[in-house]
Amino acid sequence: MCAALSLVAIIPRNSHGQRVLGAGEDATVLPGGVVRWTVQVGWSAYNEVYTPGGPLERLAARYSSDSLGAAQLEMLRPLRTSLRDLAQLPNADVTLGPMRTDFTARVTRSEFALDIGLTSRLMLTARVPYEHTISEVVVDVNPRNELRNPANIGPNPAFISGQSLAAAAQNKRLVDSLLNASDIVLARLNSCAAGSTDPVCADQARARALVNDARAFASGIARTYGTGADTAQGNAFVPMRNSAFQSSIVGRVESINASFKAYIANVGTWDTPVAAGAPITAVQATTYLSDSLQVAPLGLVERSHLGDIELGAKVLLLDTFGSNPAARAHRNGFGMRVAAGAFARLATGQLERPDDIFDIGTGDAQTDFEGNAAVDFVFGRRLWASVVGRYGAQLVDQRTFRIPDVARNPFIMKYREQVVSRDLGDYLELEASPRWVYNDYLALSANYMFRRKGEDKYTGMFTTQDPTGQPITLDASILGMDTEQEEQRIGGGVTFSTLRTYDQGRSRIPLEVQLSHWQSISGTGYAPKQFTTQVQLRYYTRLFGAPMRPPRTEASSSR
Repeated sequence: MCAALSLVAIIPRNSHGQRVLGAGEDATVLPGGVVRWTVQVGWSAYNEVYTPGGPLERLAARYSSDSLGAAQLEMLRPLRTSLRDLAQLPNADVTLGPMRTDFTARVTRSEFALDIGLTSRLMLTARVPYEHTISEVVVDVNPRNELRNPANIGPNPAFISGQSLAAAAQNKRLVDSLLNASDIVLARLNSCAAGSTDPVCADQARARALVNDARAFASGIARTYGTGADTAQGNAFVPMRNSAFQSSIVGRVESINASFKAYIANVGTWDTPVAAGAPITAVQATTYLSDSLQVAPLGLVERSHLGDIELGAKVLLLDTFGSNPAARAHRNGFGMRVAAGAFARLATGQLERPDDIFDIGTGDAQTDFEGNAAVDFVFGRRLWASVVGRYGAQLVDQRTFRIPDVARNPFIMKYREQVVSRDLGDYLELEASPRWVYNDYLALSANYMFRRKGEDKYTGMFTTQDPTGQPITLDASILGMDTEQEEQRIGGGVTFSTLRTYDQGRSRIPLEVQLSHWQSISGTGYAPKQFTTQVQLRYYTRLFGAPMRPPRTEASSSR
């Protein structure tokens, strides 16, 4: 193919207008009985998105955090409440440390299309896409070169092999010490009599407050750190050594111990709860997130499936080019052609799975109806251009989503999964494609497209219970926040065609080969900044009617 393109590029021929169709859509309607078979493959990649207002943001930004904590991970909120109470730090927050994620999306889209000319003005179209998507993901938590916002909680030693028995035993000794001292003081309080010289009886209110505080503290230690008992398994994470949480908790142990020494002479010095010795690693973090969120493992995701199939028709409304290929090829001056079309885009693709936070869908999986119009302009024998407008109405459907409490938070627990009503925003597209025909074989094209999509709307209110058993209301409307989009793309391509030479009897096979590339140059509403390269092959044949190749005249054979 490279050799053929090079050869025809250096051999000049007579110049005729619009013999080679270029990249981009146009107003062409096939003659009655002609069939066009199209196979195209496109490769797209992106790792950035345009945020509301236009600035670029890494695709992985919402999967990364300077401080991965309870704001993103709902399952850490009970631990945060417990630690705030144990440490008596009401405004302190928990963090597993910084999380850094790299995320690149790659999509290979293969499309098989069939266009059939029923009459000289009516053409039917069917397009069947097949997509292969790859999410290239690398997750790192507490990277070595990251010094900001260090973790203040880490894996609980009571659950780490080789440390669990000793850690649980030390935690249990503290809990037992707290409870034993409380039982001793409480027994003495219950036996207080008038005139008693027991220091416990001298200030009963203070002694009872100490007992209640110690018992609550012991319960919190057992529930958070774990003692190995069936009724107090502990949390997956505990404060890091030397963290503010751990220092305050150790200080409370010492304070309560000193208070009991005022009543019990031989109370002794107590153990302290075993802190985390190291922050969570990337492997531990991905395992924890996968298990607690009930999602697929965090990493490479690959899938293949049908996209959204399109079925439609196109009608030629006006054609000043001429009624046959020869007339069109020899066109001088200005000409115009106008066509209108409509199609249905069927819900045959697959949405991203709610149990895989890095999955990329193969379509909207929702029925759309699109109306479009195309106008072709010919300027002399070498230049022609197309202007296309499209408007798509996207219908309401019901789909399963996990509903977050913070917009665009990807870390959503399984219990938030609900079937919601979805109404994707209608879209408007405007496209312009100027083309320059070099000779009977080659044409160069440029392409510009503007796309605007309205805000998506999700509806549904659901009442359920969170993991702690508390009632919670889920509002699906949060899924549609900041989904109104605009995007501009530019691109171009080169087309090799044998259609004109086939008409002249100089080629045996009527076909077109296109190589094109386009990319996003601006956008809003988290539209991806895409780079797409596409190869397309079109082959023409006749299903019924007169032969495709016109009879060769003496004039044509002499050219």
